[in-house]
Amino acid sequence: MLKAKIFAVLVVVMLLGAGQACADVFTGTLFYTDFTGGQNINKVSYSYDSTTHALTLGAPTNVASANGADGIIFAPNGDLLVGGQGTPVVHEYTPTGTFVADGSANGPSFHLALDPSGAKVYTSNFGGPLEVLPFGPTIGNAVQHTITGPDTGLTQIAFGQNGKVFYVNGQPNGNGNVGFIDLSTFTSTRLYTTLGPAHGIIYDAFANKITLFGAGGVATIDPTTGLGLKTRLGINADFDQGAVDAFGHAFIAGNGQITFIDYSLTGDITDPTNLTKIVNGFGGIDDLAPLSGLGSSPVPEPATLLLIGSGLAGLSGIVWRRRHIK
Repeated sequence: MLKAKIFAVLVVVMLLGAGQACADVFTGTLFYTDFTGGQNINKVSYSYDSTTHALTLGAPTNVASANGADGIIFAPNGDLLVGGQGTPVVHEYTPTGTFVADGSANGPSFHLALDPSGAKVYTSNFGGPLEVLPFGPTIGNAVQHTITGPDTGLTQIAFGQNGKVFYVNGQPNGNGNVGFIDLSTFTSTRLYTTLGPAHGIIYDAFANKITLFGAGGVATIDPTTGLGLKTRLGINADFDQGAVDAFGHAFIAGNGQITFIDYSLTGDITDPTNLTKIVNGFGGIDDLAPLSGLGSSPVPEPATLLLIGSGLAGLSGIVWRRRHIK
């Protein structure tokens, strides 16, 4: 049994390795919200050639129009969950725009985070108490939790490593406080005060860092200790929330634009030598749904399936050669 488990792990590693090694073109879909109302839940396709460094974004397509939209993530069932902005709800829609349900919050709902269990969704007002909504089979109604400690409110949380949960507490769109939040006592422990790139926050498995976005800059810290702060400022005029894929590429919303950073070679999103591109034409863009990790789509894009298929083809060749080499 142990040998079988080890072999299974090796197969996964080989598939991922083979898929990444043969991938020169990365494609997918960005789901995002607009803070300006109207057609405020949208999507846009993207394609990035890592050899030529050509980045192409398609024409934005409306998915749904909600009564307020801000943070956006995917639920474990593949539906979209959208913070209600000034409206005290979290909306649930299918990826094609069919309304499913509204979960009541106790105040405005902005950024969202999915619990590792998949059974809870976290949201808050800017610098407000933490709202915890159950999920399954659809979004439920929130229970509000008061935050104690040096920060008595927060804007968003992110799950790091070794059970550590991080928070940002700040107003739009940056210069927030950053620290740990204990989700059993709802007590904050502040690490950084008035940090420029501190509005959006995620865990990036590619770099193994907690990554922050805000005030037109990015920052990273260790996902367990919260130490080792690195920043890159002055990338754009404004950043809200960003999304990273599993291959060292980031898309960041803000200033009516999508900013793209390729940090696949450096492994460090704050490195000023990284290729950076800014794409206009996204006037009211607010938040982007995650492309990897918690809150990302549980249904892989066709490009991801192609990578897995390439890995399988490579693995089958290895097996064939082993059988015929005596």
